[in-house]
Amino acid sequence: MEILSEFKKNGLINVVGIVAFCLSNYLLITNELKSMNQTTSLSKAYEDVIPLNPYEPVRPELDGHLIHVTAPLGINEPLTAPEYGVSIQSVKLKRRVQMYQWVEEKRDHYTSAEARETEYYYIQEWRDKLVDSRNFYIRHNHQNPSEKPLQTYEYVSPVVKVGQFNLGTDLKQKFDNFIEFTSDQRPEGKDVKLHMGIYYHCYDIWNPKTGDIRVQLYYAGLNGDIVTVIAQQYNGVLIPYPTVEKHEIAMLRYGELSISEMFHAEHADIRWKTWEVRIFGWLLMYGCFLCLSNTIYGILVNTQIGVLLRNNLLNESILTQKFILSISFTIISASSTWLFVSPHTALAIIIAALTPIFYITFLLYTQEQLTENRRLL
Repeated sequence: MEILSEFKKNGLINVVGIVAFCLSNYLLITNELKSMNQTTSLSKAYEDVIPLNPYEPVRPELDGHLIHVTAPLGINEPLTAPEYGVSIQSVKLKRRVQMYQWVEEKRDHYTSAEARETEYYYIQEWRDKLVDSRNFYIRHNHQNPSEKPLQTYEYVSPVVKVGQFNLGTDLKQKFDNFIEFTSDQRPEGKDVKLHMGIYYHCYDIWNPKTGDIRVQLYYAGLNGDIVTVIAQQYNGVLIPYPTVEKHEIAMLRYGELSISEMFHAEHADIRWKTWEVRIFGWLLMYGCFLCLSNTIYGILVNTQIGVLLRNNLLNESILTQKFILSISFTIISASSTWLFVSPHTALAIIIAALTPIFYITFLLYTQEQLTENRRLL
């Protein structure tokens, strides 16, 4: 009953803390499992890669195998945007469309110690997404169009070659390093104006009106760029290679890279993404302790361990101890998944994570005993 009573005192905050704890553990565990899966897949696949000469004819007997090939991109048919007089031999051509719209801004200010007023301001900006003016506080003279006459779109070349191989859809999607397309060729249409590489669909680019649009063009993967690919060969097309661990391998990078360099770069990307999730998981764990510390303090306050912790580890005014606890629990949660792969290493990491908690508790217990002995003397 005491636990339920303490929980009800800060009900909403406790719920947030529990959700943060569960979400943190879920992210940390699934992230480690995914990292483990991908690392294992890459390690096994490394031995199976077959290097090929990109200029030799396709060998059908290698269908289903993981191959390594380096060659310039070959794109025969250019991607075009005829309304702007644009034609470029690239894997992708992206059309980014922005509309000139009203945007609502709110500012709160206090007229007295308790009275607060909200002021609404309206400005016009170029925005990628439609701004719904129906939710504005002052809708009069601030109406935005309900749709854009042009949409942001990405054109993909149907045929992209690397040596004698065609790139599959998944590999073409990996071209995401877009470069802004600039041209000095003015479009033929009088309703389109070119300024600083941007195409304006408006009467006056210096005084645009609500609903006017502007277009920017970007390209990725230029014809002749040298790329290195490691993927599965299938009927002359390079597609993702499925592994036993249900992880697909489809690597594509710019430049002439060896097999070991490609796998090293892939491992580095996996480590980077794993650490991003680990840090986010720790932030959730830290938020969990901030939310639940008062409740835990209330539950333990009348126990022996509560005497040791209430003024130290769980004291709401001391964030350092919560910081240490959140790191320890994050490491324990992440390391638990490695018990099945490397139990000795995982146990060593878990024990190391528990050490700060045991050490601080031991010091506090020793100090408590010394204080009690001095009082008795």
